[in-house]
Amino acid sequence: MPAEPPIWVGLVALAAGAAAGWLLRRHDTVLAACILLTAMAAGFLAGQMRTAQFEGRMLPAPMERALFVGIVDQIELLPAGQRVTLREVDIKDLPREATPLRMRIKTVVAQPELRIGQKVGGVASLSAPAGPAEPGAFNFRRQAFFGDLGATGFGFGRLKVIKQPDETGFAGITTAVADWISATRAAIAQRIRSQLPDGAGATAIALTVGDQTALRAADINAMRDSGLAHLMSISGLHIGIAAGLFFFGLRFALAFIPWIALRYPVKKWAAALAILAAALYAALAGWTPPTQRSLLMSGIALTAIMLDRSPISLQLVAWAAAFILMFQPETLLGASFQMSFAAVFALVVVFDRLGPWLASRRQKWGEGASWDAKLFAVVGNTMLWLAATVVTSFVAGLATLPFALFHFDRLSIYGVFANANAVPLTAFWVMPSAALSLLLMPFGLENWPLQVMGWGCELLLWVAHWVAGWPGAIAVLPAMPSLALPVVAVGLLWLGMARGRWRALGAIPVAAAIASAWMVPRPDILISPSGKLVAFRAPNGDLMLSSNRAERLVRDTWLRRNGQIRFDDIGDLHGSEDWLRCDHGVCDYAGRVRVILSDVPADCSAPQLSVVPRAVAVGCPDGSIDQADLVARGAHAIYLADGAITIVDAAASIGDRPWASPRLSADDVGTDQ
Repeated sequence: MPAEPPIWVGLVALAAGAAAGWLLRRHDTVLAACILLTAMAAGFLAGQMRTAQFEGRMLPAPMERALFVGIVDQIELLPAGQRVTLREVDIKDLPREATPLRMRIKTVVAQPELRIGQKVGGVASLSAPAGPAEPGAFNFRRQAFFGDLGATGFGFGRLKVIKQPDETGFAGITTAVADWISATRAAIAQRIRSQLPDGAGATAIALTVGDQTALRAADINAMRDSGLAHLMSISGLHIGIAAGLFFFGLRFALAFIPWIALRYPVKKWAAALAILAAALYAALAGWTPPTQRSLLMSGIALTAIMLDRSPISLQLVAWAAAFILMFQPETLLGASFQMSFAAVFALVVVFDRLGPWLASRRQKWGEGASWDAKLFAVVGNTMLWLAATVVTSFVAGLATLPFALFHFDRLSIYGVFANANAVPLTAFWVMPSAALSLLLMPFGLENWPLQVMGWGCELLLWVAHWVAGWPGAIAVLPAMPSLALPVVAVGLLWLGMARGRWRALGAIPVAAAIASAWMVPRPDILISPSGKLVAFRAPNGDLMLSSNRAERLVRDTWLRRNGQIRFDDIGDLHGSEDWLRCDHGVCDYAGRVRVILSDVPADCSAPQLSVVPRAVAVGCPDGSIDQADLVARGAHAIYLADGAITIVDAAASIGDRPWASPRLSADDVGTDQ
């Protein structure tokens, strides 16, 4: 929306929908429509109320060598140094009403003595969370708004501990619990690192405690290119395996005690304790949002077992999604929410139809009493398990494909094959040995299960590197328009919930959404928010950049959204190109736009448009784009078509929302923001 809607809109819509449903309750069709509209109004109101919970204090302007104090809220170890999130921040020479509630800084030195709850101080170079790299791209500033994160930066030197955590009252208890969890995670990671080699050990740490910082860049790239990156992020698969292992293991163990098994509901006992085990594993994994969602769905499924209800149904998916969206509606637009629920929705639909057939096969193969019949049953059930695993990987990958393309603009061509090998390996080898090693670790007996886990992790990495090395393992495509998201959602819901032959019509909107990536015009010129990087579109559709070093994150975003892997910079021009001519920092594009890349504009006259991204365009004609425009409006995209020039900036694509960048005047702009 172009502006934040007033709170009364959601309230009035909710009241109107509920009243209409009550008055028209005798008409089933009308009542169903009123219920649907009321649910939409409730979601709209939930979004408004969630937005109103945050003040949105962002650092008003960059600060060099700012002196700050704050309380440690989160500590993340990096390959070189650490990243610390602080709350209750105080920054020198900055008024309280303009000081962010939380800030995140990186330091090149890791400090093991830091604890959550300590009051620390230091010096850092700070700036507000960045906006989108181009209009319509991912907006980190919006994500930071819903986390009360108002500043990020780099620290100079070590953080000085000013005060230890308060150990009294409720705050002291929560701090002690957080410290215990952090210490336990660190101890587990250290035990694994001391007994397993680098690659396998780093993978084992990521799968056990959710810490991916020890992973090598080559392994991360191989996992991503092979479509196995989701295995490194503890979410639905890992929580489900952990809860399932504990549930079936405990139920199996209690079944060996006849006095208990014949008198008490051991299945319900196992389900209740499996919820606690899954919660403990989620805490050890860092309690990230995907982990929370997975724990919620596993908890609902296990609760259904305790209530003698079916644990797998679309009602489970609906209740889990409704609960999350009630309290965190902003997650609806995130890749994690969309992909996880798309996968679960598709799996429930598919196995709802395959379930009776699989059950009949297992029952038929288990009828014989002879040794050969029993052997056939064992082999047949094993094949069924493997087939179900392959089907699971294929269905989940197919359901998440359009969402992955929308958010990441890349496709792992052989992802289904890689998952068909890696998911069973993770589920039946790596995770059981990880659970066993955690159980034996307090007694110092984790050596042999860790070695078994290490062999599985080495095989997992081998699969990732093997598949990633195949020809054409990665395909890229241009960015899809925003409208593609709801179109894909409607198509997926239709495929899962329609009946008969009409079900196939759901594939049409999904295919149309993917095809729209090639139908949306791409910018001819892109200018980064800082003005340090400019991209020009070549006649073949590729982007040519003004620098091959500046702003790597912005550059990668531009290339990814353009469906491009490699790039050239303007230094590679041969001088014979008519579409772009550059001389002494001045580039003329298509004879219509002049871009002055030097700090001081020498001659900003142009046939139609002048762009001066590195300085304030003093003396340039009206309508030029300069540093003041970039600071006030963010990244710019320029389109050349039909004799007209269209300029779109990030501020216009965001609108007047609480997470929009502050409107600064030319007086607030320096010479090199």
